[in-house]
Amino acid sequence: KDNKKTMMIGGEHLVTYPVLKAVHEKYPDLHVIHLDAHTDLREEFLGRTLSHATFMYHAHKFLGDNHIFQFGIRSGHKTEFEWATKHIYQRKFDFEGLDKVVEQLKDKPVYITIDLDVLDPGVFPGTGTPEPGGMQFKDLLWAFDQFEKLNNIVGADIVELAPHLDPSGASTQAAVKALREMVL
Repeated sequence: KDNKKTMMIGGEHLVTYPVLKAVHEKYPDLHVIHLDAHTDLREEFLGRTLSHATFMYHAHKFLGDNHIFQFGIRSGHKTEFEWATKHIYQRKFDFEGLDKVVEQLKDKPVYITIDLDVLDPGVFPGTGTPEPGGMQFKDLLWAFDQFEKLNNIVGADIVELAPHLDPSGASTQAAVKALREMVL
């Protein structure tokens, strides 16, 4: 209500769902840029409707078609990929086209959600669901450069750091740097 921008850090990606819902109430034309290794488009996961694997599917119910833009996706169920072709923009394996999506959304309200498992496990092993074949940190820095061109970022989050899974501390340092870049 006070026109403040939300910047959230969290564990499991499900924490994004209630924030998206609240931000959408203020910005009905909200668009979401979602960087992740996983689609998060299941209807249910392990018998639960809301989880880290389902939250984006359920967010689509209030966001609507053509309001979700996913990049870096390299894991999901066949039904999720099929559903995505009809309802959202999805780029598998990399961030190619992010610059064009940013240009398209330049003046629209945008929420950015970053699951740090979008990074390759060799760069970021400290996450609960690592997926080989991910981005390098310099790719994420390039994405932040693109985000600077957006005129109306209304909120963002960075999630899925599990520091206990990386005793070296490298994942924590990457997460802190990503948070710093997102805030700046």
